[in-house]
Amino acid sequence: MTLNSPGLMWRLTSSFVLDILNPLFLISLALFVGIGYILTLFMPVAIGHWQALFWLSLLAPLALLVNSARAKWRGNEHRAPSWRALLPIVPLLVILPAVWAEFTSPTLQVTHHGDIHIGYVHQLLYETTPIDNVFMVGFPANYYWLYHAYLATIAQVTGFSPASASSIVNVAAIFSSLLWIGQTLQLLNLGKPRTLTLGLMILLVYFSVNLTSTPTLLAHYYNGTYTPYAFDIMRLPGADERLHSVMGKVMNFTSVTLGIMTFTAALYSCVQLAKKKISNDALLIVSAAGIAALAVREIAALYIVVVLLGGLAVFVAHDWVRDPDKIKWIKHRWRALVTEVSPPALLIWLTLSLALSLPLVKYNLDIVGSFSAGRPFGLSGANIRTIVAALLLLLPLFLLQFAFLRRARDRGQTFIQLCGFIALLPATFLTLPDSNQYKGVYFLGMLMVLSALFALRTMRQHERMNWRRSGRALAVLLYILVLSQVIYVSSSNVIRAGIYRERGYSFNGMHLEYTGDVDGRLPAYRWIRDHTPANAVVALPIIPSKYSNLFHERMLYVRLLQLHFKSSLLAYNERARDIELIYSQETEVEEYRALIEDMERELPGRLFYAVVKDSEVRREVMGERGAEMVYEHETDGGNVYLLNPRSIG
Repeated sequence: MTLNSPGLMWRLTSSFVLDILNPLFLISLALFVGIGYILTLFMPVAIGHWQALFWLSLLAPLALLVNSARAKWRGNEHRAPSWRALLPIVPLLVILPAVWAEFTSPTLQVTHHGDIHIGYVHQLLYETTPIDNVFMVGFPANYYWLYHAYLATIAQVTGFSPASASSIVNVAAIFSSLLWIGQTLQLLNLGKPRTLTLGLMILLVYFSVNLTSTPTLLAHYYNGTYTPYAFDIMRLPGADERLHSVMGKVMNFTSVTLGIMTFTAALYSCVQLAKKKISNDALLIVSAAGIAALAVREIAALYIVVVLLGGLAVFVAHDWVRDPDKIKWIKHRWRALVTEVSPPALLIWLTLSLALSLPLVKYNLDIVGSFSAGRPFGLSGANIRTIVAALLLLLPLFLLQFAFLRRARDRGQTFIQLCGFIALLPATFLTLPDSNQYKGVYFLGMLMVLSALFALRTMRQHERMNWRRSGRALAVLLYILVLSQVIYVSSSNVIRAGIYRERGYSFNGMHLEYTGDVDGRLPAYRWIRDHTPANAVVALPIIPSKYSNLFHERMLYVRLLQLHFKSSLLAYNERARDIELIYSQETEVEEYRALIEDMERELPGRLFYAVVKDSEVRREVMGERGAEMVYEHETDGGNVYLLNPRSIG
């Protein structure tokens, strides 16, 4: 076979994507967040350090993966290239319109809490870690900021905007998850390579939540309650409003895509281990998935540890109980392990996994504890209603598979069913402090749909004709429902992107621009962005427009609180009163100066700026207070004042 042979080129391409590029994405992410967090415990880490770590985390595992790919290359039987190899990709093309919309619409990128995420990215670009809370400078971050460190580094490396960096990561994580799912389906002997059915199964697993969305939309249409592009009407009563579609969530400025990617990768490796296919690759992938999940999406880590690794533990315990000679069982397992994984490699794997994961456990506890006040764990009836509404079509097949398991002799089937049952427990009974329990339904849905596919396969192979026909009909129905859901959401995103494009948001390199004016202060925000030190603190009125925080790119003294981020910020009301005093015409000079002195004591070494309109506080009053005007607007669009000019020296 020559280098110009189509067969060799196809084999090289597929091996590069499956054996090198896809696992490299996950492993490099795990190294980046794991090592990066440890560094922040010992030293201030600037964007230059994050950038160096980014390249190190990519290059360090590359040699290992290339060597592993070479070993697989020698061991795998060569298959001639065929156009049929592209068939599984065809159904996956339905998500491309949504991907295009994600990349081409800045407004779509920043609509869903983009101000929070971009605020953290800007802080990581301009300052050193540990970083502050974007709602109140001086307080520790209470969000998963290692995800933002990853975005900030990609933005710095590529020169793209923070939102575009998020889009790159989102899309890469989606396609990575689809690859892991495809490999899992083939490992479970559910999907045959080079078939359209494999592509449909991949879609079905990834978008398993809310398969009733199409009938629900049709019901709204015939009842006269249909509203275009309103994702909320896609769900049945009782479901969490954010469970209308997985795609509706993963195409946001969010780390959910990375969380799903870590779960799908861990699922693939755990299925390998459950089927006794122990390898260096399986151990490496499952540990990398757990480490990355701890940093970017804690609920994914919970389901990886409790559900997947818990399922493996049950398998091992079951084998142990069934073997009467426990000593021989241990020796046999140990020989099998060291045959595939050498003791030095096993020791290195255990050491690195513990060294990188244990600090991240502390990171998670610190963040969750910072906004968990008054949100206890416990039983919630809403969880049960959510599961039933979101997985209504899968639940009967999941229960039917329990009956079919008596005939099955495959460890993969048993493992999936066991994990699905275990996943029901946290999804049903657990109430998380940050109201994130609904995301566990994504992982539960994936396990249930795999179980459903096993049940449908058994039905199609049944000796009775009516069972075989029912199995085929149900499979076709599920494929139609998932395709119609993805097409609807994908096309809706395209239309929404077109509508949003008219609102005037655009990116100029790293900076967000706007043709209008969100709150009458936009020129002042641009001046602050270009002329103030990176660690400056901006004291703005607490106004409803969260998008105003995207333009000045500086930390706020205090801003409008959203969602659960207000928990544990005990000084919020006090700072809110400080803002009222700054923007009040009636505040006495002495009271004002005492306030500025308190701010300087609380945040030493920082310069404080305010954007004050003449209609709010007259210029002469600000001058009497000791504030220095550093930018003057020709009308009443907000003048920029340095509140503590004596601190410049």
